[in-house]
Amino acid sequence: MPEAAFSDRRVFVYERMDPTDQSLDWLQERGIRVTRGRPMWQQPYARYTEAEIIAAAAGFPALMGASGVQFTARLIAALPELRFISKFGVGVDNIDLPAAAHRGILIANTPEDSEAVDVAEHTLGMILALRKKLLQWTPHYMRQGGWRPGIFAETVAGSTVGMIGLGHVGRAVVARLQGWGVKIQAHDPHVALAPADVQLTDLGTLLKTSDIISLHATPSVENRHMIDEAAFGLMKPTAILINTARAGLVDTRALIKALKSKRIAGAAVDVYDEEPPEADSELFRQKNLVVTPHTAAWTWKGVQNIAWHAARNLSAMMLGDGHADLVNLKAQS
Repeated sequence: MPEAAFSDRRVFVYERMDPTDQSLDWLQERGIRVTRGRPMWQQPYARYTEAEIIAAAAGFPALMGASGVQFTARLIAALPELRFISKFGVGVDNIDLPAAAHRGILIANTPEDSEAVDVAEHTLGMILALRKKLLQWTPHYMRQGGWRPGIFAETVAGSTVGMIGLGHVGRAVVARLQGWGVKIQAHDPHVALAPADVQLTDLGTLLKTSDIISLHATPSVENRHMIDEAAFGLMKPTAILINTARAGLVDTRALIKALKSKRIAGAAVDVYDEEPPEADSELFRQKNLVVTPHTAAWTWKGVQNIAWHAARNLSAMMLGDGHADLVNLKAQS
């Protein structure tokens, strides 16, 4: 952490997360000049292209936003004045961390308990939506005279739930599954001790034996497309897949193929290779699919908590006060 306040106190907020902007007003009151970029809630949602972000962020020592900008080595090199990135959310897979460290750029994220709770609840909602056929029995279905069809909902109790990843969100899901009458198993190579009543297992066994598979792994080069065609081939035809983590964990083409061929019973997706995805994506033509627009943590209280956390991180990095949740401590040396 800087011993003294950073002299150039300017930040470009390339994505605004909290509609109240109160955390940004607070930064300005502390002497940090805030330039406000695009709101994340605008319709239609438009990300900055690489050329646009280079032009908009040129000269700023600090940037703040979510995952809408890919901080590649090339982009980092194009912003020579950049010294701080205050990230909304926990994931930093949109940032080339070695390139940032080489430049001495400090990066902070926002590990909020409320975010883990929100994503965990969203995960359970997706499980119920798929198992209870909630998106098939709709007001439209009833207006058409629909009643009890020749399909049936399914009971969650008695299922085996396979958790891929046991970080904050994965453990929050486990805590909320207690009392549901399910068997929980998990795969996480970084975890040696699982929560009570959770059995650690290898990925292959988890895929073969789970009725519900929920992804909560941290994205990395090693686990990119860990759920591919071969992985779907191991799953039960009655299994469902839930992804509220990162799109890169799943090979989308393989997912579409598995849904079309009914290799699995269904899937629920909150994250996409390109965000926002193309409206005519083949993925959205699959009937056994539940989708949400990357809103697992998109709650009023949640976005405010994250926005304030990121603002405090930035203040700590630029002004030398307080604590910042740095993800690359080595960049200080």
